[in-house]
Amino acid sequence: MILKKLRKSISLMLVLSLTTISLVGCSNTDSKNNDSSKASAVSERKSNNELVVAVASELEAGFDATTGGHGSMTKVFFSTLFKRDKELGIENDIATGYEVSEDRLTWIVKIRDDVKFTDGESLTSEDVVYTYETAKESGSEIDLTMLESVTAIDENTIEFKLTKPQSTFIEKLAYLGIVPKHAHNENFADNPIGSGPFKFVQWDKGQQVIAEKNEDYYGDAAGIDKLTMVFLDTDAAYAAVKSGDVDMASITGSLASEKVDGTKIVDLDTIETFGVEFPMQKSGEKDNDGNSIGNDVTSDEAIRKALNIAVDRDEIVEGVLEGYGTPSTTGLEKMPWLNEETIIKEDGNIDEAKEILKNAGWEDTNSDGTIDKDGLEAEFKLLYTDGKYRQELGLAFVEVAKELGIKVSLEVKTWDNIVDEIHSEAVLFGFGSGDPSELYNLYSSKASGGGIPWDNAGYYKNETVDSYIDQAIDSENEEEALEFWKKAQWDGSTGFSNKGDATYAWLVNVNHIYIMSEDLDIGTPVVQPHGGRIFDNVTEWSWK
Repeated sequence: MILKKLRKSISLMLVLSLTTISLVGCSNTDSKNNDSSKASAVSERKSNNELVVAVASELEAGFDATTGGHGSMTKVFFSTLFKRDKELGIENDIATGYEVSEDRLTWIVKIRDDVKFTDGESLTSEDVVYTYETAKESGSEIDLTMLESVTAIDENTIEFKLTKPQSTFIEKLAYLGIVPKHAHNENFADNPIGSGPFKFVQWDKGQQVIAEKNEDYYGDAAGIDKLTMVFLDTDAAYAAVKSGDVDMASITGSLASEKVDGTKIVDLDTIETFGVEFPMQKSGEKDNDGNSIGNDVTSDEAIRKALNIAVDRDEIVEGVLEGYGTPSTTGLEKMPWLNEETIIKEDGNIDEAKEILKNAGWEDTNSDGTIDKDGLEAEFKLLYTDGKYRQELGLAFVEVAKELGIKVSLEVKTWDNIVDEIHSEAVLFGFGSGDPSELYNLYSSKASGGGIPWDNAGYYKNETVDSYIDQAIDSENEEEALEFWKKAQWDGSTGFSNKGDATYAWLVNVNHIYIMSEDLDIGTPVVQPHGGRIFDNVTEWSWK
């Protein structure tokens, strides 16, 4: 358990450094005064019904909902047509219901007549039409290429026309926050106007965003009057909770073990899954930007399957996540479209992995510690971006590969410079949205080279898998599509899972851990997707 010892050492060093900073020049009396000051600050916010929450990253582009989901920020300031329920299903938000035509090309959505924007203007179907048309034209995060037209039938009825049937279109209707047509201009991102449970007050860039309860909100009124979201990384946020400056923050498992007076730990289930994606083609091709596609080592199925079976995921959960997570061999463990045949029942089998490699012709013929085949050394990079656990997960994977005689070099990248090698080297990705169309983005050959470089970055292509994915999307509804999503994973002879082409070595599902004031009640959050949706049930939050 080298990894666990390493993380505990890092954690201890962090705690000692924070403690040293807080104690330098302090007597016992000063320490008691600090504790008293901390309690007083929290008590004052509680009496004023205010809350300060640490947010890991700032939305530098601002809060224009037409450009994408913006994570939980959508639910603070904006309303959507539909929203996820506690079990990851879809329920009404602004919408009161919908109908789909027999040919599945026309969706009629009815909306409430009591929704107001925070500037006092009513939200009507014209605002919905404007939002979706703007999002489609702007090339936002959401794929609306299937949308032929959107039309306001009357003030509370919208018609969506599709170019072809799509079972997952309901997911698109639960994604975009609705913006006011009359107020959407070049300054909107810095001063958003929505119809969500909170009203935007101010944005101190680089520091914080302040919001106040929207008294005209059509849904359940928020239990907090003032919400301040401060931008702090994990360590700084943790220290701020300890000092009483912040009431709630996301932390890692290594920090959750320390008892902090006046706080509690909340451990939330997620569908956030991390795994290693492999370039699937041999090298030689280029994408439209001249970046290399393919890797001669990872394109060998034996390499991918050996790594899949060799990884001891239970050990990673304990050693890296400190127990705050679960093993993942499919990336879909909590999804209704999981094909259970694809679950690896027993992993961590180094001997079986070595046998797979040997049978495929991989051996260390020159005794340099790295296996080779036909003069090719088993070497490749593993790219990752900054974020919780990513480096540690990458290191764990590197160590497993090393036991097999595979040399993996771990390299940190940004989302800007990772693109140069994203199609030719393995990448540590995190996914998990609760939207089945994510399988299209990860595994359909049509997603490769489509403008979003991390969509099927490994350029995987399997015509049978493509056919199943197409049939799933073309189904009448998401329930009917389940059979095809499952067959795309494994149909008895092929599929994208480890049982078939082994496009990924999935590693773990990562729980989301929060440290917060012991007097704060955050209700029952939704199951958390990749990136988190902690604010989705913000109206349930309250001080005890």
